[in-house]
Amino acid sequence: MEQCDIRKELYGFLGRCLEYPLEDFRAEFKQMNDEILSLSNMAAYNFQEFVANINKMSFCEWQEYYVKTFDVTPQCGLYLSVHLFGEENYKRAELMTGLKAVYERKSAFKMSELPDHLSVIFNMYAEFNDEEWSDLVNMCMIPALSKIAELLEKHNNPYAFLIKTIKELELNTEKANV
Repeated sequence: MEQCDIRKELYGFLGRCLEYPLEDFRAEFKQMNDEILSLSNMAAYNFQEFVANINKMSFCEWQEYYVKTFDVTPQCGLYLSVHLFGEENYKRAELMTGLKAVYERKSAFKMSELPDHLSVIFNMYAEFNDEEWSDLVNMCMIPALSKIAELLEKHNNPYAFLIKTIKELELNTEKANV
């Protein structure tokens, strides 16, 4: 499988990990860990820590934990623009409008989340060209992921490991593209 195909499959999987778990897809963790390991040892370590924590939970507990973490009185949100600009800022709207335009180039944007939600961004990865993705990573994702990981680490939340996995993958990719 080519690097681009691996990344597309991996980002789709990471996007699902950042959504409310509707199915128990833990059987895919091993395969995805191998793919992450092929890209970054540190990312694989963080992913293994996330998996170890999630595997301690039943599926229902995992769903409840997700809700506690990201939905009902959340410890942290997964909207990039909130971490970058705050909730009420015209730059937030500009970012979401730009993301939506990228998503709609090939198909209509039909997500139930806002365009800047991390799960949406990863699920729509294939819609970005290389320059757009690089700009998004450098200007938005890396700074926001750092803030998200820090917030989650304060609560000893295992999702911090997933966010650090993503951040490490992106840093590793950007180094490879330089």
